[in-house]
Amino acid sequence: MDASALPQPLRKFAAPLLARLHDSDLRDVVRGAAFVMGIRIGGAAIALLSQVLLARWMGVHEYGIFAYVWVWVIILGILAPLGFGTSTLRFVPDYRVREKWGRLAGILEASWRMVLLFGLAAMGIGLVGLWFLQNEIAPFYLLPLAVALICVPAFALTDTLEGTARAFGWVNLAYLPAYILRPVGIILICGIIYFTMGALSGLAAVSGALLASLLTLAGQKFILGKRIDATIPKARPVLHTKYWILTSLPLVMTEGLYLVMLNSDIVLLGVFVSPDEVGVYFAATRIVNLVTFIYFAVAALAVPKFSELHAKGDRGELQSFVHNIIQWIFWPTLAAAAVIMLFGKFALGIFGTEFEAGYAVMGILIFGFVARASTGPIEYLLNMTGNQGAPAIAYSVAAVLNIILNFALVPRMGLEGAALATSISIMMSSVWLGISVWKRLGITAFVFTFSRRQVPQTRLMDQQ
Repeated sequence: MDASALPQPLRKFAAPLLARLHDSDLRDVVRGAAFVMGIRIGGAAIALLSQVLLARWMGVHEYGIFAYVWVWVIILGILAPLGFGTSTLRFVPDYRVREKWGRLAGILEASWRMVLLFGLAAMGIGLVGLWFLQNEIAPFYLLPLAVALICVPAFALTDTLEGTARAFGWVNLAYLPAYILRPVGIILICGIIYFTMGALSGLAAVSGALLASLLTLAGQKFILGKRIDATIPKARPVLHTKYWILTSLPLVMTEGLYLVMLNSDIVLLGVFVSPDEVGVYFAATRIVNLVTFIYFAVAALAVPKFSELHAKGDRGELQSFVHNIIQWIFWPTLAAAAVIMLFGKFALGIFGTEFEAGYAVMGILIFGFVARASTGPIEYLLNMTGNQGAPAIAYSVAAVLNIILNFALVPRMGLEGAALATSISIMMSSVWLGISVWKRLGITAFVFTFSRRQVPQTRLMDQQ
């Protein structure tokens, strides 16, 4: 594509980005990212529509209850797989290339069974904890939390199947169920409840989400199983369970701690403020999350390239690729952030007039996500180059910092204090990860810098 084909105001902005597409690796990533981005944009529209409808059907109080308990589903549902949703991205392509069909069959079977077991364990522990703490939890949260905990195994298994489908390169099967089909299912089921009963409570909405999650999981499992059977030879499963678990654990630490960092604000808001305010805050985060889709789409295709270029041992090529990826993430994210802030009050008003109070929250959170985009997906770069411990440490410190800041700021500043705590934590973790990438790999990861120093053309993995 030639920048001259664009309108004049866009040429200066787009020309440097388009010029980078002479890099074939980058071109493949951008082309694939465009497809993922299409799914995410469609999913974002559906998800936003679903949240608007739920907010209007339930009102701010019941919507706040739903939002609070659903955050627990997201956190536990992504923690429960213990990293298998990500580790399959490493093992499946490796076993396919080396034609280790027994090990491939083993990881596919083991990942499903172990994640099911882990998900059921998380559900059981959560329900027991809920029973013992019932006198300490606000009554209007109890039953919705119980139903939400039953959602956890289905959510965890869907997350794992997403990783498996990505490992085979089936992007549509990876992302359509979670980002398109499940939200549509929630809208349809909750809509039926609302128009049949004349009202929709937080408990009913969570129950509808549970049913939609189970139906989505069943369909994805069936189709994925058929495609795998048609793609790889039949083989007796060879299990290396201990090795797979030990490899996956650092990954779940990274994912889990990042989730804690991003969601501890909503969890702690449930302690300090009313469900009405939680609902306002949650609505603001749903709109702000739109800016992260660019990051997600580009990172989803860049991750395998990080591993490939690292294996080649050419640090200069890896540096160039990382720099270009950051450019393709940061500038579109910055543009998206400006648009969201311009129309933010209008977007919040769609949820209901009570939700417009979340505009300041949006501005604070967006600042943090733009800062994160300025360093790109460097946690994945570290994970794919054998440095899984660095993101785990960075996110553990950021998660603890976020919790401390929430306790310090929310009682004084309310919703804006929670947003500030999260934004500061995001920026701190981005700086930490950028320094880690430089120290461990000699790679500069910041949108406004580019390392041009000469480095020996030796295998990077031999230097660690």
